Amino acid sequence: MKLKPTFLLVALLATVSSYSQEKALNSITIEESEKDMKYLSGDALEGRRTGSEGNVSAAAYIGSAALETGLKPLPGQDDLLQPLQYLRITPVSGESKMTMADSTGHPFYSSEVFPLMAPADNVNLSCEVVFAGYGYVNTAEKYNDFAGISLNGRIVIVMTRNPDLQGSGMPSSSDGIDEMTEARKMPWIMLQQAKAIFFVADPALGSDISPDAIPLGSSYLLVPLFKKQFFSFNINAYTITREAADMMLGRSNLTLAKLQDSIASVRKPVSFVIPDLRAEISIKVAKDTVISSNIIGYIEGSDSLLRKECVIYTAHYDHVGKDARGNIYNGANDNASGSVGLLNVARAFSTLDKKPLRSVVFLWTTGEEEGLHGSSYYIDNPLFPLDKTVVDINFDMIGRSRRETDTGASLSGEIDITGRDTIKIISGGDTPDLLNLAKDACKKTGIFAIDEGKGTHFSGSDHYPFYRKGIPVLFFFTGLHKDYHRQTDDFEFIDFDKLVRVSQAGFLTGYQVASTPERPVTVKPEK
Repeated sequence: MKLKPTFLLVALLATVSSYSQEKALNSITIEESEKDMKYLSGDALEGRRTGSEGNVSAAAYIGSAALETGLKPLPGQDDLLQPLQYLRITPVSGESKMTMADSTGHPFYSSEVFPLMAPADNVNLSCEVVFAGYGYVNTAEKYNDFAGISLNGRIVIVMTRNPDLQGSGMPSSSDGIDEMTEARKMPWIMLQQAKAIFFVADPALGSDISPDAIPLGSSYLLVPLFKKQFFSFNINAYTITREAADMMLGRSNLTLAKLQDSIASVRKPVSFVIPDLRAEISIKVAKDTVISSNIIGYIEGSDSLLRKECVIYTAHYDHVGKDARGNIYNGANDNASGSVGLLNVARAFSTLDKKPLRSVVFLWTTGEEEGLHGSSYYIDNPLFPLDKTVVDINFDMIGRSRRETDTGASLSGEIDITGRDTIKIISGGDTPDLLNLAKDACKKTGIFAIDEGKGTHFSGSDHYPFYRKGIPVLFFFTGLHKDYHRQTDDFEFIDFDKLVRVSQAGFLTGYQVASTPERPVTVKPEK
């Protein structure tokens, strides 16, 4: 059959477009991904905490790589940086200590303490001390370590883990410290207006608390100067050694071991105010101002009208840094993987012989771990009009696959990490055509997409401020793994084949949206 010239032209254009896409997909490689990941998740960047030198170094690396791919500053901008200013509050090294004194004020013991969360100001406390068992409440078992004692204005000692009230009365010998278990104790204690919490390893654990057992905060506190603070969330919590706890309990001729045995024996709390004891806490902090920046670049669209609209890709490059003892949390999956994914997608778009109709914007955000700061700041100070922003495609944790150790729960919820050929897509559930584009793109790159709709993780990443502005979103996400926000979220556990395929799927999805004149349709829920 003889084709008409028009059909020949359409067929030729389709072939050229297909070839161009294939070339773009092939530009996303494991080799480039590994190179970028090695740098961004390396110890030298010390966890990329917002406000740290490592964070600045990560921004410089991403900015340089973005320019090399061909990204340009947005119109009206001289560079790729959108700065955010913070007040940084850091405990002074060697000046965090706890002193024990008798009721006359005579000191008899002193040691260094490690704040689990940096305080907002200098701390100087002198308080009575309460031993509150495990800090455990179980209404079904009628067990309450806080019953009959007042915590108001006092320091509270709590042991790690929980008693097995249906078994031996002791915590299970096979269980280590679970950060969620310890985190749940804090609201009970702080609501009763305790001045501070001392966490100590229960004797059955067999050792003092390891540095990463209760990863609540980092080595400094950041106060954003770019927005009004309506409240300050700060927990005055510390880890102490069993030796220090036994020194305090010795005022009653008791030890942690004796008290733990007693709870196990009678299945009842043994909480009490330690007599003839005051504990003093002294923390000195230093304050300075720091800058951390969003990184923003774009590729201009090819259509004279539609280039004034954009598809935006987002991923945060910050992580949680170091804890007070200097242990580094490298955040390979969270979220060096998403940052690498955006570099992959930027390279793919840059290789296209003909750019899509709409412009494509790439936004690497800072401060996500501090509370979606970078993306929220961008929404309040957009560098591309929000009413011209068609879709946000967010990458956050796209490089891990399920391992044998991924059981139980993490700090933020149940472990739901996906397999090697699977990725979660969180979309809000109100742009079905957009979601279908993403599913088709995943299928083409050999990965299965799980539609999570809004899902339990919906408000936890940088797509959320865009969604609140009415912009359709897609959030590519592996799910939570055992190493989430731990020192073990490292380079060697990244599934680079999966990272590449998710990057390719994200590219194809954004390419389709950027190349289609019609915007994705948002479906309003039926009343």
